[in-house]
Order: sequence, then C-alpha cells, then structure tokens
Amino acid sequence: VKQPNSERVFHCDALEGMTLRDVCEHGDDEGAAVLAEYIECACSGVMACSTCHVYVDERWLSKLPAATEDEEDMLDHAFERKDNSRLGCQIVLS
Repeated sequence: VKQPNSERVFHCDALEGMTLRDVCEHGDDEGAAVLAEYIECACSGVMACSTCHVYVDERWLSKLPAATEDEEDMLDHAFERKDNSRLGCQIVLS
C-alpha cells in the first residue's frame, strides 16, 4: 500500500477474502493501523458512503473485477475521483 501523495510504501498482513475495509478494522499489524488512518469506512462496508475511496495502482487495476453499478454510483460522490478510483470495501483480496 502506498500513502497518498507520497512514495512511502507500507505493508499490511491480510487473509485471502478480506476487503481493505476488513484489514483496517481487523488487522493487527502496524500496516493495518496506518491504512486505517486513511480509510474511514463510515458505512461499515455497505456502499452507503465513499469514505473508503482509494486509488488503485494501474498495474493492479486490471486484476480486479469491474466496479458494479452501485459502486460506480457511490464513487460519483468521492472526493477527487479518478479513473483508478475504487471503494476499499469492495476490493476483495485474493
């Protein structure tokens, strides 16, 4: 994971099937704590907000399934949306 507006990279321990939101909420390493500082997840992962808005590195974007229409609708409300914007609660690690 890379911090916004920085080249600093940090690592998070996670299990397959977790979302980025899950890592923030249940991760117990330093990387998860740093990630939680940047991803709020105010709606608890039900796509009712865009506080878990993240930018996915272009190298990884094609490895993710396409955003659903519901996710796209919520991303319309995200601050500074870009082509590589996604909701962290919808990114499932594999």
